[in-house]
Amino acid sequence: MRRVRLPSAWSSYHRCSRWAVLGFQIGPTPPADQFQTQNNFNFVETLSWVKGNHTFRFGGEYTRVNLDKLFPQTFNGQLFFVNGGGLTDFQKALAGQVDFSFGGVYNHQYRNNNYSFFAQDDWKAGQDLTLNLGLRTEILGAFYDKLCHIGNFDPALGNAGKYPLVYGGCANKLGVTGMTGSGSDTTLKNAYTTGLGPRVGFAWDVFGHHNTTIRGGYGIYFVREDVGTVDQLSFQAPILPIAFGGGPAGCLGSFFSANPLPGCPNPNFNALPKAGVLDGSFLPCLGVIQNFPGNDTTQFPNIVCASGSPGSVPSYNLFALVVPRTFKAPNTQQWNLTLQRDLGKQWVLELGYIGNHAIHLRETRTNIQARLATAANPLTVQTLDGPVTISESTVANGVARSTLQGINGYGGMQLFANDAYSHYHSFQTTLSRRWGAGYFQSAYTFAKSSDATSSGNTALNTAFNDESDLKFSRGLSDYDRKHRLTVSYRYDLPFFSAASGLKRTLLRDWAISGITILQSGTPFSVTDASAGTAYLAPGLTSATLGGSLKAGGSIAAGLTHGDIHQRINGYLNRSNFDFAPPAYTGASVTAFGNLGRNIYRGPFQQNWDFSLIKNLRLTERQSLRFTADFFNIWNHPNFGNPIQTDVSFPTGSFALINSTVGTPRLIQFSLRYAF
Repeated sequence: MRRVRLPSAWSSYHRCSRWAVLGFQIGPTPPADQFQTQNNFNFVETLSWVKGNHTFRFGGEYTRVNLDKLFPQTFNGQLFFVNGGGLTDFQKALAGQVDFSFGGVYNHQYRNNNYSFFAQDDWKAGQDLTLNLGLRTEILGAFYDKLCHIGNFDPALGNAGKYPLVYGGCANKLGVTGMTGSGSDTTLKNAYTTGLGPRVGFAWDVFGHHNTTIRGGYGIYFVREDVGTVDQLSFQAPILPIAFGGGPAGCLGSFFSANPLPGCPNPNFNALPKAGVLDGSFLPCLGVIQNFPGNDTTQFPNIVCASGSPGSVPSYNLFALVVPRTFKAPNTQQWNLTLQRDLGKQWVLELGYIGNHAIHLRETRTNIQARLATAANPLTVQTLDGPVTISESTVANGVARSTLQGINGYGGMQLFANDAYSHYHSFQTTLSRRWGAGYFQSAYTFAKSSDATSSGNTALNTAFNDESDLKFSRGLSDYDRKHRLTVSYRYDLPFFSAASGLKRTLLRDWAISGITILQSGTPFSVTDASAGTAYLAPGLTSATLGGSLKAGGSIAAGLTHGDIHQRINGYLNRSNFDFAPPAYTGASVTAFGNLGRNIYRGPFQQNWDFSLIKNLRLTERQSLRFTADFFNIWNHPNFGNPIQTDVSFPTGSFALINSTVGTPRLIQFSLRYAF
């Protein structure tokens, strides 16, 4: 549960607070005290049967996961300070003005069951054709907590005027007043999901001469759920109350206390329960809007608990963590088609198309955004005192403009969804030769990887720009490389092969080897932390809001040109970009920027590793090998992507490249004795 005192903190937002993403904390980080013990119990049975040209395999598997986890957050006095309200984070720390902290229970006993069955046939259909046919069925279970220390939030229930917090049937045994549950202990509607994974492959010797082969395959592969989802559910109130009300200056000494210092707020809404205690006083209720202060709809509304709802903390005042209640397992479709040709003289050429498509991947976003209210298109909001018309959008009234009732879609929720996707297409070619004196192999890949988001981070929003629909977030993957060429080789030098004596000892049996990689840089975005404040609260997702082009600007014009060494002080042209415009004429809040995700690509990269090898045979059974390895032999710097690409940074600090990838030249000598 995250208590918020939104009006004073948010209404002070202005364009200078683009720096609000900065902040610091006092106290050990949460992972410092985390501990877990995991036991996986696997039962596997496989039956093989050879009949004629067929090799059949049948089998099944059962996996039980027992994960006992201590997941403490800040029971060690960890305090957070962020910029805002006209003060820097450091100024707040000096004044003892805390922004938020955590509390609640932290022990969990996660459990999970998974089943799978398969049948496969490797069929030699002809002298020149082999087929691989198979089907695998996966029955994958969602995690639940044996201690019942998880909960979910269903926005649809809140919007329908029903209690939105969802706890499993085990919650009835916890003895927490008002906290009741029903259904699966996973908090989901289905505790298991079933997937069918067909696999088809073939290998065809085209002419029957064993020098031209075509191979292909297709399969669907399912992935067992990790603990990221159930960990997200463990942050639900009242399991993990979060003191988000902030503390005034001079009240640091009693920030957590139920008996605050004189002059400090009393009652103290930040008086968290002791670590490991489930406190019913932190149980949420269904929040409803009573009215607006002074009937001023530009202000933060007065919010109370709905009549008859259990709990005491309105759901509007939570930071609700939502996991879709229909459990789906991530899966990937993979396919390939490859031609392999023997060119003669031990040269082999391979040409192939390789692709995959993944669905039901995890992503984090605030999809229930605020609606835009203008004089021309006002919003009507239902309150306990009657319907109210909002004709101006402000940061303060963003909660009231939330798309669904009963939840703060403006800045008080995150959806940990299972609807992300990815696509990968590539042309891959390999030319290789192996012979007695060494080998040579070159591999080139021309590829494109795109997705809705490249991260399954559960703590920060990963969707880009307008988060109401993932289509606005689709772009090149963070790890996409359009071109990649790799060359590797080893060659035993033929010099002095007939030498004898000292000349033979010193000059014969030398070899060289190396690996060279040439590749495109990775994509990055231009952002604007001040964008989208009409729809999403300032600072909620500042790193994933796109910037804007200036009038007359273009994406191409945003790049500077010339040698990379001349561009490190400005990889992009700052004058090509601008801040997000007002959401409408005269608005105090902003629209989204018009730049998409990962529209630029970082610097080209190359690396040359080289080795010089000397083999020295001492006796029939003893030998020495001396190796001199030169990593990045040319000492060529590979520059990373620019770090500061938010338009908040002016020319001179915007799009600077201040880091390299890899290492400078490294020379390593080694001597190996074999016997």
